[in-house]
Amino acid sequence: MRILLALRAFFAVLLNKERAIAFEKLLSPGAPPSEPTRLPTEAKRTAELESTPSPVRKGPPTSAKASRSDALTLLSTLQREARLVDLIQESLDSYSDAQIGAAARDVLRDSKKCLQQSFGIKPLLDQTEGDSVSIPDAPSPIRWRLLGSPASSGRVVHPGWTATHCNLPTWSGTPEDQWVLSAAEVET
Repeated sequence: MRILLALRAFFAVLLNKERAIAFEKLLSPGAPPSEPTRLPTEAKRTAELESTPSPVRKGPPTSAKASRSDALTLLSTLQREARLVDLIQESLDSYSDAQIGAAARDVLRDSKKCLQQSFGIKPLLDQTEGDSVSIPDAPSPIRWRLLGSPASSGRVVHPGWTATHCNLPTWSGTPEDQWVLSAAEVET
């Protein structure tokens, strides 16, 4: 269940700019920056811009400057270190459950190692599943998802995850290569 949750969180951040920004703020050291004071017309214009869905990018940007999304760098790293994209993109219809399990075991082990090196992932709570935990008076919705009626304590269903650092590899390349996740391998 944790693996599926981690994969869902990974793709939610990868595919949704707002969630990625929120997650990045969560991982930033120190308190989150306060919202700047805006004039009423500025606030209205900002609200209109925020409510307008951003266009989905279908291909490389037209900019001549080489830049790359950190999400693509992370996905490329997971492919290089763990072959995650290969496993996800592979049609599994012709394989037995045992073969899929054996392949997934290696990919999951190597993905965990890669994520640990990049983010230093650890449980958010010290308590484990089934343990009792005290809930703060005003729990942060980023840190706490309360399942049921508000209370001062509860039973841990999932301890959550937090990162201790963010060390993504630095990408350097040409504009035409910024969308490449994995090089084509050709035997000669």
